[in-house]
Amino acid sequence: MDKRLASLINDYLQAVRTALTLMQKSGISLPHTSMEWIETDLSHLSSLNDGIDYFKHGAGCWVELPDGRVDFDFGRLAEISGLDAWRLVRFAAERQESYGFATDKELYECFDDAIKKKLLVPLATNLYRLSSEPVEYASSIDSRNCGDLLPHRELDKVLTLQTHYFYAADLMLKQHDSLEKKWDKNKKLSRDDEINFRIYMSSWLGFLAVTCEGYRQLNMYMLLNNDRPADYQELIPGCNRLNSAIKKHYDDLRKFRNNVFHLRTSVNDTLAFLSPDADRLSWARSIHKDLKSFFSEYRVLCECHYMFNGRQTEADIGRKKNDYSHLIIRHSRAEYTAMCIDFRCAYPAVCPPNAPRQNCIQNWAFFVHDVRDHAL
Repeated sequence: MDKRLASLINDYLQAVRTALTLMQKSGISLPHTSMEWIETDLSHLSSLNDGIDYFKHGAGCWVELPDGRVDFDFGRLAEISGLDAWRLVRFAAERQESYGFATDKELYECFDDAIKKKLLVPLATNLYRLSSEPVEYASSIDSRNCGDLLPHRELDKVLTLQTHYFYAADLMLKQHDSLEKKWDKNKKLSRDDEINFRIYMSSWLGFLAVTCEGYRQLNMYMLLNNDRPADYQELIPGCNRLNSAIKKHYDDLRKFRNNVFHLRTSVNDTLAFLSPDADRLSWARSIHKDLKSFFSEYRVLCECHYMFNGRQTEADIGRKKNDYSHLIIRHSRAEYTAMCIDFRCAYPAVCPPNAPRQNCIQNWAFFVHDVRDHAL
């Protein structure tokens, strides 16, 4: 690629990342799709941090950075690698930089030549991206302060394990237990319910096995001890007990999982796991319960960390009208402490008057999560 164009594109994309980081730090939740961004209402936010101007338009935004304005659009899946010649021309003009191009026409011609050579490839309507670089998404923006060990929620592997695998296991177990109650009540199930019962049980155990595998692969003890804020070390004793409990029948559960998610050649591993003599189903329920408790405690610590470290846009608390958002939307630590005192008065059963403030805050977070879980 022409070195002048490569330099311009590099500066432009870096400016886009800077703008998005500033937007996130200013309390704007970055989208997962362009349609989500189009539907986002930012009428309450007149400017970004430090009084920096911005303007939301269609699928994109412009931000008045200290060294000049940068204008960008999100791709359909919130890609942030998109660019076009018009934006590059305006970007260069804002910085009063020619990047070696004598005229705008010369820049346009250089851009078109890069497209013909497939150095730039289509990303979305009227947008292109560098073919030599991986696509970047809004979720990759990391606005953490220096020294903050907790990853962005989109990049937190523990939350990924919970959201993509344990939630599936939990849903399957709930469906399984619902049919089990129906069986106990009626002493029989319809043919369709019998099939669903088998599917729910197999899927539950299969996703539970994947969750256990991920839990082990993450080396949770080391992760909590070395790669998370100090508060997370309170999870270590329970984590160690869970590690020991998983080991008991993990290999048998793994073999069962293989027969669920792969075409099986034998039912031996399935029957062996379900053997009443081994009582592995009781063990699986116990592991499931302990994992659910671990993920819940981990998530509450995340919510508290988000609130106290200027990362409220990552928090679940306050996102819906029915989850006590009037208590918790974007406040300073001092304001949270004051709200915590109010919360004690309003909900003494949840947070006793003599409870330490930090405990009260965590009880409060547990309470809000519990409200949301029941609402869902």
